[in-house]
Amino acid sequence: MAVAISALLAGCATGRAFARGEAAGQAGDWESAVGFYRQALQNDPDRPDYKIALERAMVAAANMYIERGRQFEASNQPDEALRAYRKAQEFEPSNRQLAAKAADLERTLRDRQEAASPRPEMEKLRQQARRSVEPVLSPTNPEPLLINFVNTGLRDILTFIGNYSGINVTFDRDFQDRSITLKLEGVSLEQGLQQIMIANQLFYKVLNERTIIVAADSTQKRTQYEEQVIRTFFISHADATELSQLLVGLIRVAGQAIQPQIVANKTANTLTIRATAPVVQIAERIIDANDKPRAEVMVDVQILEVSRERAKRYGLDLGSYSASLVFSPEAAPSADSKPFNLNTISTGVSTADFYLAVPSAVVRFLESDSQTKVLAKPNLRGTEGQKLSLNLGEDVPVPSTTFTPLAAGGASANPLTSYGYRTIGIIVDMTPTRVTYEGDIILDITIENSARGQDTNIAGQNLPSFFSRKVQTKLRLRDGESNLLAGLLREDERRSLTGFPGVMRLPIVKQLFSNNDNNIKQTDIVMLLTPRIIRTHELKASDLSPIYIGTQSNMSLGGPPPVIGGAEPEPPPPVTPGVAPSPAA
Repeated sequence: MAVAISALLAGCATGRAFARGEAAGQAGDWESAVGFYRQALQNDPDRPDYKIALERAMVAAANMYIERGRQFEASNQPDEALRAYRKAQEFEPSNRQLAAKAADLERTLRDRQEAASPRPEMEKLRQQARRSVEPVLSPTNPEPLLINFVNTGLRDILTFIGNYSGINVTFDRDFQDRSITLKLEGVSLEQGLQQIMIANQLFYKVLNERTIIVAADSTQKRTQYEEQVIRTFFISHADATELSQLLVGLIRVAGQAIQPQIVANKTANTLTIRATAPVVQIAERIIDANDKPRAEVMVDVQILEVSRERAKRYGLDLGSYSASLVFSPEAAPSADSKPFNLNTISTGVSTADFYLAVPSAVVRFLESDSQTKVLAKPNLRGTEGQKLSLNLGEDVPVPSTTFTPLAAGGASANPLTSYGYRTIGIIVDMTPTRVTYEGDIILDITIENSARGQDTNIAGQNLPSFFSRKVQTKLRLRDGESNLLAGLLREDERRSLTGFPGVMRLPIVKQLFSNNDNNIKQTDIVMLLTPRIIRTHELKASDLSPIYIGTQSNMSLGGPPPVIGGAEPEPPPPVTPGVAPSPAA
């Protein structure tokens, strides 16, 4: 009778939850409808109409929050729009476009926050140092050159250009004059001087804003006229020794008149460079492009202990949630594969070794279940390449005995017992090995679930025993993408004997007057990992642009070489069906 009454009450509760879900859906409150449908499906998971109603409500709830996000974007409220898109992701986690939209919006907000934050004092000092550079030419006449010389001496041509532009041109005492033919139209003073210098193996040095000196382009003359500078670069994020090796391979090349000297200070993490001013400017661009902070990641970890029977009913029976399976026994599957994956199994495959990635909505099923225990919900934050550890357990003392002889050559031995500690429980070690520039997070994860077993009697002494399950895997997740791991099983066996006191202990009649009950309870450790990028590598547009450094013998910062460009051809007119195009005239 009691069982019948309980079943009747459960059925009534299930019906009421479903009816409330229907009413909430008709009222447009799809989020509440999802909660009621979940409750009904938990009470009766075999009802297909409940599953269909839940799936329909989840799609409607996702669309509702997507529309809210668009409205917030239109009203210039990016924070509220991001919250709406994140909420929509909870109901529709397989929507890649929605995930990309939320990630782009989060990246925009992060860039705005970084741009609005005050610049550090070191950045201001660096900008002041860039202003104090060597003198540059400042001609009085900035008009482009328009000249045409036939069989005219170089000295006369350069003197004319100097008079036209309003600068003084002096010549080295070893300058050798010769006649050339030259035509320049519509080029600047700098471009005209560069063309003349390169064509005639000359170079010029700026003495002040109105004067240059011209000499032959040789190692001796460059050593004589090119001034060297010493500059110290204070490295904030990269390793000075590694940067020193990088610069040696890039700017110390054969053919240079003055080879740069690069010294790294490991203690202060600085680089001191002695070279010509153009080479130091090139080194500055290279250092600025490589001295970037490591990305910072925060991983939201949620660990649940669920009943294996309930997990099979709610968490692992995912046919209605479009989950799929990828078997990858040797290597982790690619990032674009579907949610399931199996890790490397060295001793064979069993159902206890399944590692699943499922929609985060399933986690809410498990959390709301009465037999689910939330073990921990920490947030682990660290930089790229840093190991993050989570230890949920205890240290158990383990005795260790060694035997030492009492005397040399004697048979007797003296036992010495020492105690060590072994950590049991749930141990999670994860390392965000790489945060890609596209916003993906690569995680190396090691998960161990260990517990103490029954004591073992050895030589009259009870010694502890342990059992452990350990898995190592590598995941590639997008920013804010959740991954659920399951399969770390634990079995607890309980034996109970009930019957009449005294009689149930008798060897023969105890089978008639007692009852043996063996109960095996299997629990599963379910872990939800959600990595989020807190700080990026702080790349700039100049970091992606090429650096033009001139020729091997004359290195200096410059722009890209000119190319021949023309107007793009106009597309042909559209052809009307049934009408032949007219031939070209």
